Amino acid sequence: MLLFSSCIERYYPDENEVQAGMLVVSAHLDDQPGPQVIYVSRSISLSKTVPDPLLGCYIEVEREDGEVRVFDDLGSGQYMADLDAAFLKRGKAYRLYMITPEGKPYESEFEILHPSPDLEEVYYEIEERPSLDPEHTEQGIRLYADFEIEKDSGRYLRWELVETYEQHNPDYETRMYGTDRRWYTLTATDKILECWITALIPVIYTLDIGNISGETYRMLPLNFVSGQTRRLHHGYSLLVRQLSLSEKAFWYWNELSKNVQSGGSLFDKQPALTPSNLCSLDEPGEQVIGYFSISGVSEKRIFVENVPGLDVYWDPYFCAPQSPPPMFLWNYPSENLPLYVASATILGRYEAGEVKDACIDCRLYKGSTNIKPDFW
Repeated sequence: MLLFSSCIERYYPDENEVQAGMLVVSAHLDDQPGPQVIYVSRSISLSKTVPDPLLGCYIEVEREDGEVRVFDDLGSGQYMADLDAAFLKRGKAYRLYMITPEGKPYESEFEILHPSPDLEEVYYEIEERPSLDPEHTEQGIRLYADFEIEKDSGRYLRWELVETYEQHNPDYETRMYGTDRRWYTLTATDKILECWITALIPVIYTLDIGNISGETYRMLPLNFVSGQTRRLHHGYSLLVRQLSLSEKAFWYWNELSKNVQSGGSLFDKQPALTPSNLCSLDEPGEQVIGYFSISGVSEKRIFVENVPGLDVYWDPYFCAPQSPPPMFLWNYPSENLPLYVASATILGRYEAGEVKDACIDCRLYKGSTNIKPDFW
């Protein structure tokens, strides 16, 4: 029988209780063998949104029988271990232990690795919803998931969504003012116009299935993809990861959703205080931000292309030439070079002017690559 400490408690702080220098830990592992990463940082002032990565920590994860895996410091506050199947055992309990560069030890409560019910199907339906213009609606697709209800696998679930879509930039006639302060005409081989962009959907989805009857839960609503964006132009894929949670981890994610629902992952934006299962062994009253959890996972991926009956908007002015380039380029700051100037006829009108760097090299979009993913 495992004995659990009382690190975690339901805590509802005011936002101004987050102080600079507080330890921030994001340690959410799963039962899939392979590299897994823990993120550690220090909170900073509330006027800044990105926490300060903490390097030089010692981090290990211990199984209830004493088996340990040590995480290597990758820099930038990231710590990685290649977890093997022999270590990841369903029904076993795990905890995190770490020592900061200052020599302060921290420890989490034990978390049991519950299996995840099978994720049966991911699909979509066309949906219309109100837009910012009260006279018009916004059309797109709503993604849904069906999954088995397996009470023995654990009653608390979370879904993590990762989208990938194909991006094409327009191929305009383009000249570049380079770092050597000379003009060059770009050819097709000088540009990278086709990419695949991947992003974590910044929404937290959780569900307690304890009081739900039946064998299958159908039509769990997930994310909405608007036809007014570029994500449905050339192909869209969504990876749905269904994760099992302990009851305390479930409450953690519920509270976190109220704080960072529009802020991306825990480390995209400095989080507010939420219930934590991490404690300082030297100062038990010290408040720690973040959580350690370990989950069973079930995954499904869906591809969406050429949706029948869906009106997808094509913006003719996407990456269009904008303002004229600066007049006195000889005095233009070197750190802002190269500079790109394009020309095109758009909707019958000639346009010429400066274009953004990402319009010439689509790899510059966040989460972008010009290498086709293996699953595409």
